[in-house]
Amino acid sequence: MAFDPSVLMISATKPDGKPARELEASGVRIMPVLEDEGNVDRYVLSKRLGVERRTGSRFLAGIMDKTLFTGAIYLREHFEIPILIVEGEINYEYSMFDPQAVRGALTSMLIKYGLTVLSTRDVGETVALLSMMARQEQVGIPEISLIPKRKAVDLPDLQRRVIEMLPGCGMVMARELLKQFGTVRRIANASAEELLAVRGIGQRTADGMEEVLGADYRAVDTERDIEDAIEADPSLLFHEEVQFVARQHCIYTDAQDRHVVDMVFRDCTADALVLVELKRGKLTRGHAEQLRRYLDTADQSRLLRGELTGGRMVRGILATVEPSRFASPYADIEPRVIEREKVIDVLQGLRRESLR
Repeated sequence: MAFDPSVLMISATKPDGKPARELEASGVRIMPVLEDEGNVDRYVLSKRLGVERRTGSRFLAGIMDKTLFTGAIYLREHFEIPILIVEGEINYEYSMFDPQAVRGALTSMLIKYGLTVLSTRDVGETVALLSMMARQEQVGIPEISLIPKRKAVDLPDLQRRVIEMLPGCGMVMARELLKQFGTVRRIANASAEELLAVRGIGQRTADGMEEVLGADYRAVDTERDIEDAIEADPSLLFHEEVQFVARQHCIYTDAQDRHVVDMVFRDCTADALVLVELKRGKLTRGHAEQLRRYLDTADQSRLLRGELTGGRMVRGILATVEPSRFASPYADIEPRVIEREKVIDVLQGLRRESLR
């Protein structure tokens, strides 16, 4: 499924500038920075990530009028991740700049001011980079496999590499299996007895291969998996009767901050709104503070404001599938542990339904 950029929001000091217009045209929501920022071209991607863009000529001008350094100080003092993008070529020869002055300014951004300096070819590459940073910062970075990969030289090489991943199987054994069965699919469908007929395969190896090839996939890989399971069966998380309201709900605050609530439910028993934040790992105070911000800004969402009319209260649940003894510092935020195996059972049921 293609990524939907409309879930992203970037605050810009130049909302009418070309980068901001191109970001908005791609679907990204652009929020103008209302304060007087002078001529600075800055993009705020989150509370901790701020980016200043300078073309090559503006970089040189910033050295001369010192705005390059005052801007660096601002980024360093206001953002945990300050970034400077230098766009296009720095033509110091044409402008009669001393190359040493340019190199000194670049290195000082990193060494003295603590900025990460990135170089882009043109405005299109800058826009693509800003969009990717916003996506990773606001939505998250997909997990990266640590298994080294190399490009297969041909189809037989790719087939061997697939079979080499089986327990007790190296390159030689993969060749033997493919020669015996002919295709990867036949190997995957083979029983332990059939695998034993291959030279060099013992009972333990055959049983291990059969288990890997035939066992159901039982894992909770992402927070989205937990959301899928709870939406299908809210009793995984709730003891009380609830109604589903929303999922991945965005709250845009008056301060132009963007909060994404994992799930929202209506507690039918207590007539309250419940904001749910899900984690795969152990719960921390930082997670509770994150949910605290969501609770404090719930009334700035049009959807949630409508739910909170008539005196309905709002509370939070911080949940995980990992054993946890975390005690919430807030009376209206309750930590709960969801049974991982029950989540997996629900996910398997959903999988079976989708395969019918």
